[in-house]
Amino acid sequence: MSPPQLPTFGTVPILPHTFQIVLRLSRPRTWTFAASSFILGYMLAGGSSLFQMALGLAVAGLVTAATNVVNAFADRKEDAVNQPSRVFWIDQIGLPGTVTSLLVLYGMAVAASILLGPLFMLVLAVGIFNSIFYSVRPLRFKARPLASLVSFSGAVGLSFLSGVAVMGSVNLLNPIFLLLTYFMFTYGTVKNLPDYSGDKKAGTRTSATIFHSLANAVRFSGILVFTPYILLTAFIAAGSLTPIYLADLGMGLIFAIIFFQMLRAKSSQELEKTHTFGFFYAISFILFTLVLTSPTLASIIVILSAYLWTLLVSRVSLDSRVENRDWEKPRRKKT
Repeated sequence: MSPPQLPTFGTVPILPHTFQIVLRLSRPRTWTFAASSFILGYMLAGGSSLFQMALGLAVAGLVTAATNVVNAFADRKEDAVNQPSRVFWIDQIGLPGTVTSLLVLYGMAVAASILLGPLFMLVLAVGIFNSIFYSVRPLRFKARPLASLVSFSGAVGLSFLSGVAVMGSVNLLNPIFLLLTYFMFTYGTVKNLPDYSGDKKAGTRTSATIFHSLANAVRFSGILVFTPYILLTAFIAAGSLTPIYLADLGMGLIFAIIFFQMLRAKSSQELEKTHTFGFFYAISFILFTLVLTSPTLASIIVILSAYLWTLLVSRVSLDSRVENRDWEKPRRKKT
């Protein structure tokens, strides 16, 4: 008897485990960055349509998912040290499966964007370009420390602009846009810290590996992440933002605790754990800014939904970035 024929997408077999691998590689918890920023921009511009909001959230999630899959495929050399399980999953679906998944993710995002207007589609086009060439040659923005951080900040900045674009206009001098984009620019240095050793071995230049020691990289990152509060204070002093945004300064106290843990970390695994706390801190900054911008029941629902989603996907370990780095621990010799 011949084996049962599997359904295919083109020439690529559709396997249940392929979907699961792609979902894990797409890192669902990171979708909250783009989703929260889109909602903030949309609500700040006066948007209130649940249909438009749902479409925008879908596009934000799809593009972020595609970005993570592209990054996983392009970073196999670094991940052989930093996240070896991710290399295994990429090898399981291969190049055809990776390309197919990206075509589906980007294709669905573009299809949904048609209903959100030409300006939204223009911002989306910039976002997809940034999404691909953050990792892919010949541009590979992440190969250059400054370009990497600028590109990484687009995950929040471009999502915010897309929310505003739905309402028919874009203002690149909007103080909230500038604050969130710069905040994400500085936060990008934190995510590079756990990968210091692997990136060093692979010869990859990041905001961390440009330093001769991990300790110096940690200090630099910690100091830089505090600077958005200087920008925030300057905007308020200049009258660009109302005094209510001074409440955002309280988030700096939370990061101070995380920074102290970063300084105490002695291994990549410990830094990975602080990075997880840093992730929730960064999401909280965006969500708290949303509440300050629009102190409504809708904002509270958005915050609760974002935390529920993040905690849910974290609970079921639906992320290709592994916190417990067992492979870095020295193995005991068998007696």
